[in-house]
Amino acid sequence: METPSTPPTTPRLSRQSFFQLLGAGFTTLLFSGNTSGCSGTEAAPDPQPDVLTLNLSDKANQALSIKGGYVFTNNIIVARTNADQYVAAGGRCSHDNTILVFRPADNQFYCPLDLSRYNLSGKVISGPATVPLKTYDVSSPSAGVLVVR
Repeated sequence: METPSTPPTTPRLSRQSFFQLLGAGFTTLLFSGNTSGCSGTEAAPDPQPDVLTLNLSDKANQALSIKGGYVFTNNIIVARTNADQYVAAGGRCSHDNTILVFRPADNQFYCPLDLSRYNLSGKVISGPATVPLKTYDVSSPSAGVLVVR
């Protein structure tokens, strides 16, 4: 006569042990990304990387082909003055975050919402804005490309 076989028992993991293992896994995953930068084999970052590169032949940058033209991209306003100089500054009003425009006749960045005005150095000429704009260096066009740093 055959004896009934008992089903094989599978190992059981208690709820507490499951959550302990899960927590250990997440902790390992969390901290494993933080150690990758400690290898010392990567080159130091460029101390002044290019913030923006504009190809003057691109249709999006066509306004910069004329004196008094400007473009707004990546929250930066880049303008070409009537004196044929390229300037760049943070492109949003420091008072209300509105996108600025360039007024070539006045050589000023202007907020159409609150009427704040900034000079080419980013300094507030009239408010309500009180905080100056961040300004950037712009290279002379080389091979039809402007580099904003």
